Amino acid sequence: MEAFAGIDVAFAKKKYLPISVCVWRKEKLCPLLLKSNPVIAPPRGFGNAAIVRDNHLVKTFARDTLRYLREVEKTFGVTIKRIAIDAPSDPKKNGERRRKAELGLDKKGIRCITTPDSQQFESIKSKALAHLENGGEESRIPHANQLWMLVGFELFKTLRQKWECLEVFPQAISKTLGSAAIHKSKKEGLIKQLSATSIFTGWPETVSKSCLKDIGYGSFHDKLDAYLSAWVASLNRDQREAIGSPPKDVIWIPLIKSAPNLAVQWTRATTGLLKCSSK
Repeated sequence: MEAFAGIDVAFAKKKYLPISVCVWRKEKLCPLLLKSNPVIAPPRGFGNAAIVRDNHLVKTFARDTLRYLREVEKTFGVTIKRIAIDAPSDPKKNGERRRKAELGLDKKGIRCITTPDSQQFESIKSKALAHLENGGEESRIPHANQLWMLVGFELFKTLRQKWECLEVFPQAISKTLGSAAIHKSKKEGLIKQLSATSIFTGWPETVSKSCLKDIGYGSFHDKLDAYLSAWVASLNRDQREAIGSPPKDVIWIPLIKSAPNLAVQWTRATTGLLKCSSK
């Protein structure tokens, strides 16, 4: 059976990598219950200090992710066709102000952190390493909001050896669906984003936090981001919109062809929203 994966990149110490693997069943994009099988689990992160001190650990993390996905294929009897990763796929080109994908997000009013170029990353790593060697706390390491991108680069490099990989940004997906007003870390925001997505994926039939419990690892909003990413991975090229310049400097979002119809569907889907279960 053909499957599609979504990865919400995380590298915090001992945190499992949030991954969702989904299959289409009767026009419903159903996530496999990955967490219900304790025999296999995704790799755990090593923290920002490891990124600047030991690149070998980042490479190991990426290779372990590839091995985990192969184990998922074997255990659940599926074949992964495409993977969508919530991280920049490459540094920006030297001299550019922003990647073309990020400039495209700017035009849509969607904020995102600028991806440094290769030279800037070397400077960032040197600054972070100096901070640690001078006794600085890892929790206060400089450029923490950009260091994780290096993990994303390695995941793209490694996973592209076996699968087609797309760059995605779940916030842009939620913005496209008009469901990003409340952050998904809050119960109402989580339910709203999952409800908006279910209009197109058919899953879940009854929206609740509990639907996300066993689909993967991480917080509920991590699992939602992984599912949103897997949704984009499941879409054919004519069902996706490119923000930026394909094939590399691009972020993919669902192609929503009819905003008025979406508004009607959204109104119907969110009737009684606050009555949804929070279990």
